[in-house]
Amino acid sequence: MKVSLFTEVQCPSGSVPAELLQQFLEQVELADNLGYDGYWIAEIHFTPSFSLLSAPYVVLGAATQRTRNLRLGVAVNTLPVHHPMQLAENAATLDVLSNGRMCFAAGGGHPHTRAYECFGVEHEHVRDLMAESIEVIRLAWTEEAVDYQGRFFRIPGVVANPKPVQRPHPPIYTAASSLDGVNFAARMGLNLFIPVHVRTAEELRTFSATYWEALADHGHDPKGHELGLLLPMHVGGTADEAGARSEAGVMSYYDVIRETRESYAQWLTAQGRPLPERLRKNAAAGGLTFDRVRSEFAAIGTAAQVADRVADLARETGAGHVLAWMNIGSVAHDHIKESMQRFAEDALPAVRGM
Repeated sequence: MKVSLFTEVQCPSGSVPAELLQQFLEQVELADNLGYDGYWIAEIHFTPSFSLLSAPYVVLGAATQRTRNLRLGVAVNTLPVHHPMQLAENAATLDVLSNGRMCFAAGGGHPHTRAYECFGVEHEHVRDLMAESIEVIRLAWTEEAVDYQGRFFRIPGVVANPKPVQRPHPPIYTAASSLDGVNFAARMGLNLFIPVHVRTAEELRTFSATYWEALADHGHDPKGHELGLLLPMHVGGTADEAGARSEAGVMSYYDVIRETRESYAQWLTAQGRPLPERLRKNAAAGGLTFDRVRSEFAAIGTAAQVADRVADLARETGAGHVLAWMNIGSVAHDHIKESMQRFAEDALPAVRGM
């Protein structure tokens, strides 16, 4: 079982972006020293309270200079708002800077930030845009020059520069919170991340079973692919301490995501436009209590309790990678570092052996 970390770096009113980014870099350096496998960060635009990470490759470039072993990636690259050749070059540059430690995750991102409307993307084209973009990115990393004529992109025999260090190319993941997204991952032969924090236990079982079956149906060897779970996490000396230290911070995330979605829905309605299908259902959309989050959507407790929760999820889904979301919402920086330390010292060896 691989154990990486993840964050979106929320930036609530009154926060200082420079301080938050320096705290993140401290956490990255600590993660490297503690022996975590990787650190993934989001790409989210136009919504500071939701995320500061509008330029993730700049941030990860800084992280390469503070780490030696930690794998680094963007989860997810918002493919529809980028030209794939530029994205391929950005990611490959990170791979060169990190000496082959870059991982790549493709996705539709967070349309409720109004990123699609700002960048001129039509919701109904997102899945096709993603498929074509992934095809181009693979070519950019593996071919000397890319001469490509597609539905969305026409590339005139140019050389992506630089090429990644990893051969034939870095690992490619996608994230999915719907069955359509799961089937897309399987059809494209991609590794998959599923977000535990917004999916019920039944949905997790259905999504994971569908992924493994659909990979084989599309001619891909499931043994050569990886399922990862994005899991809010906080580890304390006692279960009560873990809850007390994380409750306000974790719930602030759910408050922000609900407010962002509601604002977007109101904005679309005012223009007479329907809410996109992928945003109509969310298991954690509203009315959540911390007790429910703790029992269904997160792993919060002692190191032993958190390790047991990860083991249960792995057994139910076949996951071989967990993205521990300790820097979530407004959880305090010092508490995040203590949680990272406790998990690494008291749970990581057992989880690695699963």
